[in-house]
Amino acid sequence: MDKEKWKNFKDIKPLEKREKTQFEYPDGEVLNGIIVDEIRVDTRILDENTTGKFYRNLVQKIIWNRDFDKEHFRFCYYYINFDNENPKWIFGQYAPTFSNEKLKELVNKMKEKGWI
Repeated sequence: MDKEKWKNFKDIKPLEKREKTQFEYPDGEVLNGIIVDEIRVDTRILDENTTGKFYRNLVQKIIWNRDFDKEHFRFCYYYINFDNENPKWIFGQYAPTFSNEKLKELVNKMKEKGWI
């Protein structure tokens, strides 16, 4: 990645400076949550359609307002398009969220199939 492109952009805001996270069901019910922690990996180019974009893939540990006793994990991403005149981080709007139990179930099934 061209270092010149990175020179004038700002990084993703730290957790404590971001707005509360929200999830809206199709019926209009809204859940608010707190991001407790997150991990991330960076991906430069996924395919020929993403040239100039840089992705930051995250897993966030979230506690939703109706399940304060349970942790949930949201898989999401931000991306920055360096082909834009003023590149900035954009949150990917589709982000699946799993309870701890369902995430373990998925990982176990992936292991059973030899995927991981």
